[in-house]
Amino acid sequence: MKKLISIVLLSTAITGCGLTALQKQQVSQFATATEIISQSTQEQFVSMRDKVVDMEKRRLIMRKEVPPSSFDLDGGLSSSGIAIQISTLKALQAYGDVLNKLVLSEQSEEISKAATEFLTQYETAKQLNDSAYSLDQAKKDSIIGIINIANTWFIEDKKKESIKKIVKAYSPEISTLANLIKNDITLTGYSLCIKENDRKENSIKTGVIDIYCTSADGLKEISKDALKNKKYSFSEREFAYNSYVLSEKAILEVNELSKKGSELVSKLIDANEKLTKVVESDDYTTEDIKGYAKQVEELLTLTKVLTGK
Repeated sequence: MKKLISIVLLSTAITGCGLTALQKQQVSQFATATEIISQSTQEQFVSMRDKVVDMEKRRLIMRKEVPPSSFDLDGGLSSSGIAIQISTLKALQAYGDVLNKLVLSEQSEEISKAATEFLTQYETAKQLNDSAYSLDQAKKDSIIGIINIANTWFIEDKKKESIKKIVKAYSPEISTLANLIKNDITLTGYSLCIKENDRKENSIKTGVIDIYCTSADGLKEISKDALKNKKYSFSEREFAYNSYVLSEKAILEVNELSKKGSELVSKLIDANEKLTKVVESDDYTTEDIKGYAKQVEELLTLTKVLTGK
C-alpha cells in the first residue's frame, strides 16, 4: 500500500498541475496558426520579389531601352529589404514553435532548442529593425527559464509557468510584429493599385505588396500600349499580350490577398490579446483564437487558388 501511495505521489510530482486540456487546445491552435502563416508569408514575399524582377525585365524589353547602371531591377524589393521583413516573420514563427513545443513536447531537448531559436530570431529581428522591438531582462528571463528547466524534469506546472511568462512578456511585441507585417501584406501607403485620392504617400512606409502591385500596374500600361502599336511584329505583340495577362493576374492576386491579409492581422492581434487570458485562467475560452486559425486556413486556400501552388 505504501509503495502504491509513493508511486501516486511521484506521478503527481512529475505531472504537476499543468495546463488544462482546454488551455492546451487553445494555445496550440494559436501557435500552429502563427507558425503556418509566418512560413507561408515568407514564401510569398520571396515569390513576389521574383515576380517583380520578371515584370521589370518585361517592361525594359517592351521599352526597347538599355537600362542605366543605377537601374533597380527589383523595383525596390532589394534582397536586404526583404531580409528585414523575413526576420520579423521568422521571429513570429519561432514564437509559435516554442509555444507549441511547451504544450505538446515531452522532449526537453526539443523545448530547449525551440526556446533558443526564438531568442535568436527575436534578437536578429531587433537588430534589423530596432525601433519596433524591445528586449528587457524580463523577456530574456522568460526564455532562459525555459532553457534551464528543460535540463531537469520537465514538470507540467513548470511548463505552464513558462508559457505564462513568455506570453505575458512578449504579447505586446507580437502585436507590434503583426502591425509590421500588415504594412507588407495589405495595400497601404502609396500604390498605383489604390485610388489616387486614397493614397497616403508620406504617412506609411511602402510595403512588399505595394511594390509588387506598382510593378504590375506599370507592366499592364506598357503592355496595353504595345498591343495598340501596329508597327510591332507578331512575336512582340504576343509577348505584350502574355505580359498583360501576367499583370492582370498579379493585380487580382494583390487585391484578394490584401483584403484577406488585413482581416488576418486583425484576427491575429485579437487572438494574441486573448491568449494572455487563456493561460492565466484554467476555464477561460474564446472564439477569437478559433477565428484566427480559420482565417489562416482561408488565406492559405486563397493563395493556392491565385498562385496555382
